[in-house]
Amino acid sequence: MDKLIATFLVVYETRNFSVAARQLFISQPSVSVQINQLESRLGVTLFNRNGRRQIEPTQAAKRLYEASQPLTAQWKSLVNDLQQLDQHPTWQVALGFSQTASVELLPQVMPSLLKLGNFELSLHTMNSEAILQGVLNQSLVYGVIEKPMVVDGLVQTTLPGDQLVLAGDLEAPLWLVREPGSGVRHYTEAYFREMKIHPEKTLTVDSNQTIVGLLKAGVGKTIIAESLVPAELPVAPLGAAFKRHFYLVGRSDQSNPQFRALWEMIETAAVKRS
Repeated sequence: MDKLIATFLVVYETRNFSVAARQLFISQPSVSVQINQLESRLGVTLFNRNGRRQIEPTQAAKRLYEASQPLTAQWKSLVNDLQQLDQHPTWQVALGFSQTASVELLPQVMPSLLKLGNFELSLHTMNSEAILQGVLNQSLVYGVIEKPMVVDGLVQTTLPGDQLVLAGDLEAPLWLVREPGSGVRHYTEAYFREMKIHPEKTLTVDSNQTIVGLLKAGVGKTIIAESLVPAELPVAPLGAAFKRHFYLVGRSDQSNPQFRALWEMIETAAVKRS
C-alpha cells in the first residue's frame, strides 16, 4: 500500500499527528511531511490545523478515507493470497492493545505468540475506539480493548481484566482524565455519573505513563488500573463495579484459518494468566 495513504489513514483515525507517529513508529515531523506530500499530490487540503493538538478532517479527507476502505481490504487480501503461494507462508499480523492491556495482558500472552513461527507480528498501542476502527477497516487483525462494544460486523470475547482505583491526591480539585475513546475514560465518566460529580477542573492526558508521572509529582487525582499505581501513592478502592474485563475483538467475517487459530491462542493464553 502507498506509504502516504497508510499514514493518512492513521492520522484520520487518531485526529492527532503525535499519536499517529507513535502508532506508525516514525517521528511527528515525518507524519506532517507525508500528509503535506499527499495534499500536494492530490491538490486538496485534508486536515484543518488550527494550532490545536486535535486536527479536523476536511470533506476531501472524509471522501478519501471512505474510498480507501475497500482498497485497503483488497490490498490485504492480495498480500494474503500471495503469501499462500509460498510453500511456507509467513502471515503479517497487526494486533492492537489498549494502553492498560499492553502493560497487563500483552506480556502474559506474548510467550505463546512468539512460538508461532509462521506469523510476523506487529503490535500497536492505542485507545479502545481506535482499535475498534482498526479492526473494522482491517488495518488490525485483532485487538484487545477495555470496554464492551456492540458493532455490526464485529465479534468479541471476554478476557480477564483488572481493578480500577482512585489514585493520587484524593483531595485535589483537579481530575486527570484519559482522552475520549479510551476504556478508562468510559469508566471515569460512569464514576462521575454514579457519584454525581461535576469536576471543577480536568486535564485530558492520553498516556497512562504520563498520568502516573503527574500523580507522583503531586498533581491531581485519577481513576486508573490498580496495578499501574506506584506503591507510594494514596489509593481509594472503587469496589466490584469497577473490576473490569478486557475484550478480544475481531471481524465476524474472518475466514483465514491461521488467524482463527491465533484468536484461540490469544484467548487461551489470557485465561491462563488469570
